Amino acid sequence: MKKLLFGMIGAVLILTASCAKEDSSDVNQNKIYCDYELFYNQNDDKTHAVARFRFGGPTGTLLELSDTSGAYVTFNDDTLAYNVWYGGHHKEYAGQIEGGSFTYTNTNGTVYVNEVPAGESIAYPAEFDTIRKSVAETLVWDGTALSENQHVGLFVGSWTWGEDALFFNDADGATDIVMGVLQKEDLALGTSTVYLDRSTATDIAEGTLEGGRIRYKYRCTNATVTVVE
Repeated sequence: MKKLLFGMIGAVLILTASCAKEDSSDVNQNKIYCDYELFYNQNDDKTHAVARFRFGGPTGTLLELSDTSGAYVTFNDDTLAYNVWYGGHHKEYAGQIEGGSFTYTNTNGTVYVNEVPAGESIAYPAEFDTIRKSVAETLVWDGTALSENQHVGLFVGSWTWGEDALFFNDADGATDIVMGVLQKEDLALGTSTVYLDRSTATDIAEGTLEGGRIRYKYRCTNATVTVVE
């Protein structure tokens, strides 16, 4: 479940994109769930604005806002086009954007405006270059302690499917992630890539009765580590 929530790897995007989608004009406008994300990836120094709409709730059918129906969504006044790889409406920007607002207009002309919550950066400790499978380890990140509505996720992956591990912490005041032995048992020995994300997510302020979520996510530069026994 946490892997789905974290969405660390490209395979998650492909799986999301493969889900059937419908035109938003074909459903009850009051049953549309909204999910907004502003995601900064330090690896390529790009920010991605993504708006996803689903019928009936967070796991419902993906919806596309069609031009002919009059429905559309913007981020900071830029209209977001539907992108199959993101399973939603998307636009990328050069550099880091730390805030802004999503504005969604449905087929009835109703307008919902939601501000992105303030996010924070994160980084690996300077000495982080090895993971030991045989003992539990604690990674103390470089950055502030978690506050309300924040979580940190760390994903360790190799080129072989299934030889990975995911670690997660959402405790208020936390400054580290504990990597337990059982969680690391599937890791392949040798070189692996590590991804570290920090997210701030809240319920949307304006939306239908189905509600929605809005988040700011920051991914620091990936780390390359050696996994040993």
